[in-house]
Amino acid sequence: MRTSTLAAATTVVALALALGACASGSGDTDGEGTEESGRETGREGAAGDGSADGPFGPGCSDFPSEGGGSLDAMADQPFATAIADSPVLGNLADALERAGLSEELDTAEGVTVFAPVNDAFDMYPDGEMDDLLGDSDRLAYLLGHHVVAGEVDSAELDGGVFDSLNGGRVRVSGSRGGYTVDGYATVDCADVRTANATVHVVDMLLMPS
Repeated sequence: MRTSTLAAATTVVALALALGACASGSGDTDGEGTEESGRETGREGAAGDGSADGPFGPGCSDFPSEGGGSLDAMADQPFATAIADSPVLGNLADALERAGLSEELDTAEGVTVFAPVNDAFDMYPDGEMDDLLGDSDRLAYLLGHHVVAGEVDSAELDGGVFDSLNGGRVRVSGSRGGYTVDGYATVDCADVRTANATVHVVDMLLMPS
């Protein structure tokens, strides 16, 4: 991808996060309005959904039961601060810092993050990951695909198509029994809350198409 494209995408990510603005859908709707109609349907049914019970999924038990990095502690902190010392999301915290997105994610008002676990970063060979971590533009573009403007809880995920802040789209299918993101990543722990974000922890990096 050309440097100019990456720089532009990074600017979009930073501005959208800082302003907390909803990313607008493009006119070419291969999902025929799925994003907006899906979100509205999800909100209407949210009152009776189990998401009100808090985080759920097999990966939730990987978080500490108390103290820094625990789900309770994260709920009181903005996103990037909340994951800074996390034994589950520490690699993501480091990547956000390298990409220059930590402050934007801490000051954003209401975002959703599909947050990759530490092991997700092992999908790249060591040399390639080192190169990526050293290139803030490429890294910001990749991480921007994991962020959606507006808070989307589990009641809204199934069949949802959401504009990511790098200009792409994130597609989710499934139910409380298991959600799949972009056709391959599994949600390990859904409905994690921070002070300014809804977080769905995923087992793989989401690759922009």
